[in-house]
Amino acid sequence: MTSIDVIASALGDDQPELGAMSSPDGALTLLFCDIEDAAAIIRELGEERAAELLRDHRAIVERVVAHHGGTVAKAIDDGFMVAFDSAHAALRCALDLQSSLAGRTVPGGDRQLALRVGLHTGFVIMGEEEFYGRNVVLGARVANCARGGEITVSSAVKEYTETDPSFQFEERGEHRFKGVLGEHMVYAVVS
Repeated sequence: MTSIDVIASALGDDQPELGAMSSPDGALTLLFCDIEDAAAIIRELGEERAAELLRDHRAIVERVVAHHGGTVAKAIDDGFMVAFDSAHAALRCALDLQSSLAGRTVPGGDRQLALRVGLHTGFVIMGEEEFYGRNVVLGARVANCARGGEITVSSAVKEYTETDPSFQFEERGEHRFKGVLGEHMVYAVVS
């Protein structure tokens, strides 16, 4: 199970109020991200150095997300679920997150830190303190298609943002995802 899967399954408890935050049509864009091979990196670093790495990573993610008007809905270890009322802002945030980690290595080593980012836009079910529903699961599954240093998006995100010439997409094929019926087209964002 990746950090993204853990976030998708553990929503609840300390959710920020997001009920008033949606695009004009009521949809939210969810951004999921985590560090590729984080569990192995954390084991290699040891508890103290891993805690420092995760603290720095969290500070960077929170700063970039705030700059783009997003709200961290859930964070567990290296994984984040972030909500945006704009697919454009979410995608710009994803690009900035990738830039912020570009060239960084694991402390005390040569191993590159690589962020996996995935986005999906849709309607989510918001309880008093949690997000849930098909679109939360779909967003997490789209993010799991990303390799380190890559951004993957659903067809919904592509449709919302493809009129902006600064975003370019490459097909990654149709996927069947656990917990979500049907086949879903996934795209990688090309810089």
